[in-house]
Amino acid sequence: MTAAAISLLMVGVALLSHGLDGYYTVFALVLALGGVLLLWLGATGRPLGWAWAAVGVLTLVGLGVSLVEERTGICCMFGYHRGLGYPWPWLTSHAEADTLAAIEAVAASPQDLSKHVQLRYLLVDAAFWAEAALLLVTPVALLLRRPTRAKPDTVAV
Repeated sequence: MTAAAISLLMVGVALLSHGLDGYYTVFALVLALGGVLLLWLGATGRPLGWAWAAVGVLTLVGLGVSLVEERTGICCMFGYHRGLGYPWPWLTSHAEADTLAAIEAVAASPQDLSKHVQLRYLLVDAAFWAEAALLLVTPVALLLRRPTRAKPDTVAV
């Protein structure tokens, strides 16, 4: 129940701070649905068993694949910022230079910059990917747990 409450609280914070804007909407929707699902699982007492391991693996896969999402920008009198990750960039790089030409040279090869993990964004992204995985895995887990109906015995005459 605590995870569900935290999830729904994060939805409120995302919507209040950014409204329905782009990836914030996707973030809020996934966390809202995941929070409701966690509440439902807690209220009904349905254990997921092996599915939690699948959620963990899919969370790590989501975090890894999310590094394809890149946000870059030149700003603030020759500053360059690069962020990787979705929905928030949790692996970041930053550089400053004295001229626009120098910062454009940095921007041409951002892979050379040192990278920093933004722990706060990593944790929020992990929550997003965990709940997205939960939304994918839960229906499968519940379908596989369904008891099969016993066929009535037929008596041959």
